[in-house]
Amino acid sequence: MNGKPDTLKGSYYANPTVDSPSVSEDQKVQHPEYYGQNIWPKTNEKGLEEFEQAFKDLGRFVFKIGTEVAIACQPFASSYLTDNSISLSKLISTSQTTKARLLHYFPPSEENPLPADDEPVDSWCGFHLDHSLLTGLCSAIYLSHENDGTIRQVASPSPASGLYIRTRGGDLTKVVIPPNCLAFQTGEALELATGGQLRATPHCVRVGAGEGAEKVSRETFALFMQPDTDHIIGENETFGSFSKKVFAEHYEEKAGGFS
Repeated sequence: MNGKPDTLKGSYYANPTVDSPSVSEDQKVQHPEYYGQNIWPKTNEKGLEEFEQAFKDLGRFVFKIGTEVAIACQPFASSYLTDNSISLSKLISTSQTTKARLLHYFPPSEENPLPADDEPVDSWCGFHLDHSLLTGLCSAIYLSHENDGTIRQVASPSPASGLYIRTRGGDLTKVVIPPNCLAFQTGEALELATGGQLRATPHCVRVGAGEGAEKVSRETFALFMQPDTDHIIGENETFGSFSKKVFAEHYEEKAGGFS
């Protein structure tokens, strides 16, 4: 992120809507990042006994609301869609490329020290665009990792901590998602599919310096909703071909694959 390896967070990806996508072998070979089989912790693994079901339940709930958001977008988007033979909600609801991402932003460390008050606004996650149609976001949880090994939920360590976006006018805005609420942001695929009428949302995450912040991690959950790889989203552009371009921009291609 920002031209450097992203060592500030860990992620767990899975498709909450289908464990093993039923697409052609060619699609699986061409797009393993979308059509690979889910890998779950064993149900007898201590502390993770209910992980799979909880992940799926939350992901499917966000997915359901996301399709309803897409229906709300349809009246505006319909006249601009590159391919208006299928609605935005159908592009999402029939797709097998959905991905949920459980995110753990590590507490500051010697390698990634607590930032100064004048830290860059994107100190925890650099400015970027999602390449989905829509991304559903849960309210973040902050956890304090105590010296005795206990973990407890705490308030945000700083008023500056959290998610920031840039508006279409270029203004920087801090986004606060209340507990028990969801937020949705637009991605590059939707911008491409609507000829730029619905713009992708530039966003980042800031650490924020505050009392006790050196022990605090940030936890959140994002759901990326997007079409199947063979759906057309732009002139001579499928979601699959567009995705390959995005991955090539973010990863350095070397012999034997991406690293």
